[in-house]
Amino acid sequence: MINEITKFVLDNMPFTIWVKDLNKNFIFINQAFKNLYNIEVKDYKSIKCEVCDKCTIRLICDQKIDDVLKSGEISKFEFKAGGIESQCYISPYFDEDNKLMGVFGVLVDITEVKSKQRQLEERENILRTIIDTLPNYIFYKDKDCRYVGYNKKWSDHYKKLGIRSMIGKNDFEVESISNSLALKYMKQDLEAMESKKMIRDVRKITTQAGENRIEETIKVPVINEDGEVWGIVALSTDVTDTIELKEKLTKLSYTDSLTGAYNRACFEEKKEELNSSKYLPIGVIMGDVNGLKFVNDTFGHLEGDKLLKKITSILRAVTCKNDFIFRWGGDEFIILMPNCDEDRCEQVINNIVDGCKKSDFKLIEMSISLGSSIKHSLEESIYENLKEAEEKLYRQKFLQERSIRSSIIFSLNQSLNEKNVETEQHTRRLVNYARQIGKVLRLTTSQLDELALVTKLHDIGKIGISEEILLKPGKLTKEEYDIIKTHTEKGYRILQASGELSHVSKGVLAHHERYDGLGYPLGLSKEEIPITSRIVNIVDSYDAMTSDRGYNAVKTKSEAIEEIKRCSGTQFDPNIAKIFIEILESED
Repeated sequence: MINEITKFVLDNMPFTIWVKDLNKNFIFINQAFKNLYNIEVKDYKSIKCEVCDKCTIRLICDQKIDDVLKSGEISKFEFKAGGIESQCYISPYFDEDNKLMGVFGVLVDITEVKSKQRQLEERENILRTIIDTLPNYIFYKDKDCRYVGYNKKWSDHYKKLGIRSMIGKNDFEVESISNSLALKYMKQDLEAMESKKMIRDVRKITTQAGENRIEETIKVPVINEDGEVWGIVALSTDVTDTIELKEKLTKLSYTDSLTGAYNRACFEEKKEELNSSKYLPIGVIMGDVNGLKFVNDTFGHLEGDKLLKKITSILRAVTCKNDFIFRWGGDEFIILMPNCDEDRCEQVINNIVDGCKKSDFKLIEMSISLGSSIKHSLEESIYENLKEAEEKLYRQKFLQERSIRSSIIFSLNQSLNEKNVETEQHTRRLVNYARQIGKVLRLTTSQLDELALVTKLHDIGKIGISEEILLKPGKLTKEEYDIIKTHTEKGYRILQASGELSHVSKGVLAHHERYDGLGYPLGLSKEEIPITSRIVNIVDSYDAMTSDRGYNAVKTKSEAIEEIKRCSGTQFDPNIAKIFIEILESED
């Protein structure tokens, strides 16, 4: 039987404790048991009925007691009654001879423990749901670099590779991971745990679909409150789109949007990057595109943009992949060429010049003035080389400028002939008649030369008007005619851009002015109109009347003379009209 000391100890235990004999009759209950069921002990036989009748798990309890009495081993189970969750331990007890005497039970209130456990499980479920929902690959390893967990995306990926579980394995034991890659991963894991710092790795991968992607893996050590490393948590992300976007933004920030060459901001970075002995000597070429302003003013900025793009393609064609082409300003380019001596620099310049000559740019003959310098030492400032190259460039540009402008003007005039807007025969006829009139008017030799130039170039502004309008066979609309009328101003701007031909620009501007002041573009009259313009007006009108231009009925010579007489004093200068009629009639 239970002695007094044992009873005292059991009564002061915080758990409900009972003892039964082999017949399952109570032979002892402690104070906690009495308090739980609110009973006083009269005799233990009555307890069985009083307590067991109220017990909601009586059948389970009886079965467990029978099991313990038969097996002689401890049994435990959980149950809930009256809102209280409990864990019941039933154990056999023996006498000194190891003879089974009965069983005793311990009832532990685990309501609070269970509540905390449910809360923890709920949090874990929420965390698991979040982790499984993330688009990243997440995994955990212990301090021996063995997998202890991972999220659904990671699991799904390896299941597709035929691997059902990686728990408890290290990377060497995973079939789809090569030994070299496994070694790399283990070194990273150990580095993160030893340094107690996050590490980052970016690598290129090929997906199962054959796509080339970029993956970033971040590994973070897991450290407990005592500062001991438990293992690592890792997160792998497909960063292909992010890196590609970053590269695009970087390229945009360092690239000229029009030509695709590097911009000035990129030059500032590259000059520092190239300032190393392994890149010396560095060739520096500066180029200034000839005629850009001229093309912009004459044909519009879209054509000017095409010129810049064409120049850039030539620069790319004659340089190496290790060379850097920069658009320095509006019409200026710089080329930096690592490991480049004077001979190669000169060869590149010659190739650029040849490339321009062979270009199929239709509006003008392409050319670019060039200057060069060589950076031999790290102490030498690249800006000194730029200054030297620029000085050489402008010396060349000064020598070339007149011939370039002149060639541009007359190549444009040739373009008009090729477009069938003007013909060489038409030009020769006009110049012939204009010179005859000029001689009758006793113009000086220089005036006659100017007259010939105005006559040759009077319609040069038409190069900036679309062929669709210029060569339209039918009658022009008002809008189309207004566009045609702009050719006088366009021609004026073209010739103004050329220093040596600017003196004839006013004659070209005014060749559609009328003697009565009703012409265009300025509404000049009589002697306000330059003499060259008055002469060109009448000879051009005559040639238009007597030539088949597709949009008017061709007049005979006599009909044209009558029309000149009719318009004398209104459209034409009467004195010039009289002289021209006499010249025409003398041809018969």
